Amino acid sequence: MMIFKLLSGLLLSILFAFNCSATTVHIVHGEDINVSIQDPVYRNSLIFAPKFEYPRKTIFELKDRDINFYAFNINSEEYYLWFEKSSSILEIDLTNLGDTSSDFALISKTDWYKGELESNNSSLIKLNELDRLFKDALDDLINLAENDKNYRAEKNFNTIVWDSRSAKRLFNHAVESMTYQLDQKWIHWVPAYSQYWELVYKLYYQYFHTNSFKALKKGEVKSQIEKDFNYPESKLLVFHHFFKEGLNSTDLKAHYELFEDDLNEREESLAEAIIQRQVVKELGDIPKIEFLFGLDIDAAMEGYFARNTSEMKNVLIFWSFWDAQMSLELNLLAKIKDEFEGSFNFVHICIDGYESPEKAKSFIFQNRVEGFHLIPEQATAFRSSNFRKDQKIRSMPFYLITNDSGEIIESESISLSTSLRLKNKLRYYETKK
Repeated sequence: MMIFKLLSGLLLSILFAFNCSATTVHIVHGEDINVSIQDPVYRNSLIFAPKFEYPRKTIFELKDRDINFYAFNINSEEYYLWFEKSSSILEIDLTNLGDTSSDFALISKTDWYKGELESNNSSLIKLNELDRLFKDALDDLINLAENDKNYRAEKNFNTIVWDSRSAKRLFNHAVESMTYQLDQKWIHWVPAYSQYWELVYKLYYQYFHTNSFKALKKGEVKSQIEKDFNYPESKLLVFHHFFKEGLNSTDLKAHYELFEDDLNEREESLAEAIIQRQVVKELGDIPKIEFLFGLDIDAAMEGYFARNTSEMKNVLIFWSFWDAQMSLELNLLAKIKDEFEGSFNFVHICIDGYESPEKAKSFIFQNRVEGFHLIPEQATAFRSSNFRKDQKIRSMPFYLITNDSGEIIESESISLSTSLRLKNKLRYYETKK
């Protein structure tokens, strides 16, 4: 973690060294207050490191953008921060939040969605109107999926899953009910706009037209998205597809080089920040990888459970390293491992690793897939496995949750890029005896 902080701070310092147009933001606060600043739309990908941290003051240096609009956190409370471009030094005193200023606006998320801004800035007012418009539309989609069985396939573990028919119904409703044409300058600034169309993207490509990108090259994928969606939504979704969370730095860099000429200034800065953050993450992580050995899957797993002396439950991940989507899946799984570390062991079973064990191991190390790994030596290992027969495993990835003695208590066949259902199941079984 310390390596990550040092590297991220160094990268941001290098960025600002070449930037002559920035605002230094001084946040005055109490000793027990922690403040953080993130991008309002890409919160997980673009987090701004403080330049200096003192007990009662935190100082940020923020590069001027088209719109100086940020997600602002005071401990666990969420706000939005906006300030004028003309400010070179800005002081925000959190001990006197009631004071108003024409230089900036600090708005709680609750007040933001009520439209209570206490600001006359036309850009901020417009941004708020757009966000509330799409937030209402997004809530409408979620309410339909939660309360009307025609718009979902199932709902369990606090997760909604669609089949092709229910996804098509909700997709059609989303497209037909949202007729507002957004000016392209707003597309990466309105949080709810991005969330709305990313949900529509998921409905269309991950549930409805699931083979849209099959056998397509990256440039052809871009053209397909532009064909399927109107502009400027297509521009947002192209960026989402090629710079989404879970991609490794190698893929992100390749996408940046391929599409650099098509990116606007906002997208360029976002893509560079996303790549830098992923590079820092990969440099700071030391993967813990341990290989299991066995001719077939069942015998190897029996040996693993017999030797396992921990009281933790297990997650068995059946996967194929020839599947082009597995790199994304395993990167998304890494976040779940971090969250449930100490509660579950993760055992990865590569069903086709026997074809080229060294390539399978190279894939595992390249993608920094932590945990236990089984690469069966027999070509018939998966086909003859009782796991496959009993659980009717037909698609990858496939997840099994077991107790500490290896008895299966739950399964999941929906990928992490499609649904958070595996995460919700792990949360349910984490404390269950």
